[in-house]
Amino acid sequence: MTFLIYLIFRNNCFLPFAPCFFCFLFCSLSACTNQESALAPKLFQSLNPSTTKVDFINQLNEDESFNIIQYLYYYNGGGVAAGDLNNDGLPDLYFTANQLPNKLYLNKGNLQFEDTTEKAGVAGKGLWKTGVAMADVNGDGWLDIYVCQVGDYKSIKGRNELFINNGDLTFTESAAAYGIDFQGFSTQAAFFDYDGDGDLDLYLLNHSVHASENYSDSGIRQRRDPLSGDRLYRNEGGKFTDVSEKAGIYGSRIGYGLGVAVGDLNDDGCPDLYISNDFHDNDYLYYNNCDGTFREAITASIGHTTTFSMGSDVADFNNDERLDLLTLDMKPEDAFVLKSSVGADPYNIYKFKLSFGYHYQYPRNMLQLNLGKPKGYETQFAEIGQLAGVEQLPAHFAPRQRRKSVRYWRPGDDRIGRRPANAGVANHTGIPVFGRAGADVWVGHGCGC
Repeated sequence: MTFLIYLIFRNNCFLPFAPCFFCFLFCSLSACTNQESALAPKLFQSLNPSTTKVDFINQLNEDESFNIIQYLYYYNGGGVAAGDLNNDGLPDLYFTANQLPNKLYLNKGNLQFEDTTEKAGVAGKGLWKTGVAMADVNGDGWLDIYVCQVGDYKSIKGRNELFINNGDLTFTESAAAYGIDFQGFSTQAAFFDYDGDGDLDLYLLNHSVHASENYSDSGIRQRRDPLSGDRLYRNEGGKFTDVSEKAGIYGSRIGYGLGVAVGDLNDDGCPDLYISNDFHDNDYLYYNNCDGTFREAITASIGHTTTFSMGSDVADFNNDERLDLLTLDMKPEDAFVLKSSVGADPYNIYKFKLSFGYHYQYPRNMLQLNLGKPKGYETQFAEIGQLAGVEQLPAHFAPRQRRKSVRYWRPGDDRIGRRPANAGVANHTGIPVFGRAGADVWVGHGCGC
């Protein structure tokens, strides 16, 4: 090919044949590129449910009494958790279905699973299930299962359920006995030891529904609500006690909680919380005071946040030994979808919200780079989502970053590089289908609202 180009230029016979030459060159290069793409190894491959035996479907049956008009999060999806429930070294899968029974799939090895839902007794009750988390709640060395639900809303009834692992692949529902059979608008749960006493406490993330009284100045977040508003439960010898108000946790009806992330963001040795809130209220950044209480400091640490905040995750993506933060919104990357979707607030409404005490918010994904804690200030973050190339993606809900990394940046590129493996137990809300965003950040696709 190189010799042919040389002869054409050498003999001044290039111009008459230029169109044909470039057409030939383009087709040749395209063929090579397509052939290389076809031969390139794929990172993942889709396995047929008939092979894996994982045949879960979150089937929704709309009717006039309950649908997207009646409940704004109707299409948010259920939840999925992965964890080793029988201590055989293999991660098992538990899916929550909004309207149908939940499903437990026991990992038999070699990507083969067995539906043991009925035998294990974990199908669950309630009419609308949302998120699920796996954790060793009672500290006996066996993972338990906690299922969040919507209860006491229109025709929907139900309470959160806790399935205690009996150690023989059967479970006993014990939420009431542990004091965490909450009835309301639950989204997801995070078990973590916030007070450092060696047992797992519970942060219960709740959402809300639209009502005229939700639209007010930011002072309304001080009013606690029995169905909406988050809860913090302290584990006191196997019984959980609601310490939300005492610990400084907001519990109002304007908290549309869709994501919770736990990590030590200010390097003081105590786990902090980042709460993703949909709609007009701020996200909440709770710094652990290491004395059983928290202080909320989103405006002191972060200049601006996502508007319709969904999933979030914390991880040290640039290996500087500080935990960074990723939050997801709904800005699409497809130009047609972008221009035909609702975008940012008009400027007059934007200023109106600011005057009512709400923080600066923009509807796109945000990657908050942890800059450390200057003396006399809270930890500072720089938002670099656009610089990193992750500010807009298809509709998504749950991000997952890497905890341990070899390399995060592509050589010669300012976009995030490499998708790392998850560490430990994964649990989140959102439809359990994953897609690639850039190369390092993975997101669970779903519908925000």
